Amino acid sequence: MRQQYIAVYLRLSQEDMELSRLKDESNSIQNQRLLIMEYIRNHPEWKEARILEFVDDGFTGTNFERPQMQKMLEAVRAGKIFCIIVKDLSRFGRSYLEVGDYLEHIFPVLGVRFISINDHFDSRDYPGTTGGIDVAFRNLVYQRYSQDLSKKVKSAMHMKMKKGAYVTHCPYGYMKVPGVKHRMMPDPITAPIVREIFLSAIAGMKTIQIAASLNEKGIPTPMAYKGVSRKGIHNQAMWSHQAVLRIIKDYKYTGAMVTFKMENETIHAKVQKRNDPAQWTIVEGCHEGIVSHEEYEAANAGIRKVRKVNSERKDQKDRVYYCAYCGRRLRKTYGIDEYYSCSSALYLKNSRCAEVRWSRTELEQVVLASYKAQLSIIEQKCEKRKKQQNISPLLLCRQKMKNYSAQIQALSAQSLHLYEQYKEARLDAETFLDQKRELANRKKATETRLKEEQRLEEKLLEEQTMEEKRDRDLKESKKMLQLSDNELKEEMYRSIKQVTVYASKELEIHWELDDFFQPFNVNEEGKVG
Repeated sequence: MRQQYIAVYLRLSQEDMELSRLKDESNSIQNQRLLIMEYIRNHPEWKEARILEFVDDGFTGTNFERPQMQKMLEAVRAGKIFCIIVKDLSRFGRSYLEVGDYLEHIFPVLGVRFISINDHFDSRDYPGTTGGIDVAFRNLVYQRYSQDLSKKVKSAMHMKMKKGAYVTHCPYGYMKVPGVKHRMMPDPITAPIVREIFLSAIAGMKTIQIAASLNEKGIPTPMAYKGVSRKGIHNQAMWSHQAVLRIIKDYKYTGAMVTFKMENETIHAKVQKRNDPAQWTIVEGCHEGIVSHEEYEAANAGIRKVRKVNSERKDQKDRVYYCAYCGRRLRKTYGIDEYYSCSSALYLKNSRCAEVRWSRTELEQVVLASYKAQLSIIEQKCEKRKKQQNISPLLLCRQKMKNYSAQIQALSAQSLHLYEQYKEARLDAETFLDQKRELANRKKATETRLKEEQRLEEKLLEEQTMEEKRDRDLKESKKMLQLSDNELKEEMYRSIKQVTVYASKELEIHWELDDFFQPFNVNEEGKVG
C-alpha cells in the first residue's frame, strides 16, 4: 500500500512581512509551524503519520501559482496526501472563490481532508461544503483584507520611492549595501564593465560592436552574472544590441534613483503595465554614480535614433526556424525577398552562425517538398490499412464474453439440477457435495475469465477510439495533397514544431504530428537525408 502523508502548508507574503514589523509575529513561518505541530501532537490518530512540509515564503495569497502550493497539489493528485493542515484559511489563499472551489469540489473528489486550525474548520465535519456561511464569509473577509493590505503596502512603497530607496532589485553594476536596506553601491566586479560600455559609446562604437567586444572578452551577461536562466531557453547567454542599449539608457547609473516605471493594475495581475515616463519617480543623488550626467548625455547622444513605424506583425506563423549552432530563432530581414539569418553572427566572431542564411522562397520550397513527402507516406499508410481485413479483436473479445456468460448460466442451472437430485434422494450427500464443489470451481474459473475479457474490452474500446481518430486524421492528411501550394503552406506551418537550419544548407524538421510524421533531415534540393 502506498504511504500517505499529512501536508503542512505554511505561507508568508511580503505584505505580511511589512505588517509584522508594526504588529506581531503570529503569521511568521516559525509560529505557523509551531501551532500546526502542536495541533498534530494533540491528535493521537496521527501519532504514526508521516508529515510533508510545504513553505511559500514571500508569496501573495491572491495568486495560487506558488511553487510549493503547486508542488503540494501535485502530491495530492498523485494520491500521496490524505490531509492538509493550515494555520488559517488565509494562509492557503485569499481568493474566496478559489479557496471555496478547493474545499467544496477538488479536495472532496480527491478524498483529501482539509483542516484550518484558527477557523475551527475540518472538512470531515462538512462533507462537500465550506462549512456554511461562517467560513464562506471569512474567506471573503480575507480577500477584502488582502486588497486593503495591498493598497497600504503600495502606498508605503511609493513613500520609499520618493525618498530615493530602491524597492525592486539592484541593476547590473550595483550591489546591496551590506547591513543597509533599500540602499545600493557600485559592484566592484560589474561597475567597471558598465563604465566601459558608456565610454565605448562615447568613443563612437555602435551598440552591436560593443556587444561583440564584450562577448569576445568572455564577460558574463547580466542574467548570467546573477545566475538566472530564462525558462525554456537553453542556448548560450551572450551580449546583444538590446542588452547594451538598456544599460546606456538607464538613468540610474548617474546616481539618481528611477522608480515606478511599472506597476500591477490589480492584486491578481500577473503582468505589469508600463507607466508613462511622466509618472516615473526620479530622485537625484541617491547613490554613487558610475558615470557623470555629462557622460550619460554624451553616450545617449551617440545612439542612432530609429524612426518608429506603427506596424503590426500579423504573420507569426513562420517563427519556427532556429539556428543549429546557437539555438536562437532566426531573424527575418526584408528586401526583394525575405531572408532568414542568425543574429548571433553580429555578436560572436568566427561563429558558424554567420553561414546560416536562407531566402524565404528557398526555405519554404524545401520544407514544402518535405511536407508533401510526409503526406504521400500517410496516403500509402491509409491505402494499406484499407486492404487489411483482419477480424476485429473487439468482436472476438465480445464473442468470448458471450460464451463465458452462457457457460456461467449453464453451470448455475446444473447446480440447481444437482440440488434437486439430492433433495429427491437420487444422490447421496458425499456425491452431491463433491459434484457441487466441482461445479462451483468451474463457475468461479469461468467468472474470472469473464472479468479478464471485460477488462480487455475496456482497453480495446479505448484503442478503437484512438484508431478511429487516427483514421480520421489520416483521411484529412490525404485530402491535403489536393490543395494548392499556397493553401498547403498554411497547413504546413500548423504541422511544424521546429525547423533547425544548418550552414551546409540542410534542415532538420520536427513535426507536431509525431505519430504520423518522422523527423527529416533535408538538403536544399529537397532530398531526405
